[in-house]
Amino acid sequence: MYSDEEKKQLMEDLKEMETFKADTGDEGKILQEDLKDFFINGNGDKEDLIFRLELYFYAFKLFCRKQVKIDRNQFTIFLNDSILEWDLIKLVMQDLTDFELEIEAVKENNDVLINLNYTLHY
Repeated sequence: MYSDEEKKQLMEDLKEMETFKADTGDEGKILQEDLKDFFINGNGDKEDLIFRLELYFYAFKLFCRKQVKIDRNQFTIFLNDSILEWDLIKLVMQDLTDFELEIEAVKENNDVLINLNYTLHY
């Protein structure tokens, strides 16, 4: 049983989830173009892209458990959760349209966690 205060908090959380919209402006599209330029032409700063990716996913309340990994033509987001927030992933996919998404479940310290692998095919 939930107390009245817990019920109130759950309802507030539910309302927030239903109305959630991340305001990233054009950052997703700009980030996608910068990632493509890095992967294809070698232009840009890898550490800057890692930082921007982490901030971008943070804006969608998708938190990383360790640093984003960029390798060859892909990057990996190591989510700090075992529950996939599909609605949030779809919002990200609207910006990162040139990348293919592979969702991976991994076991770490007896917990099943999710990795998001984004690959650019060129």
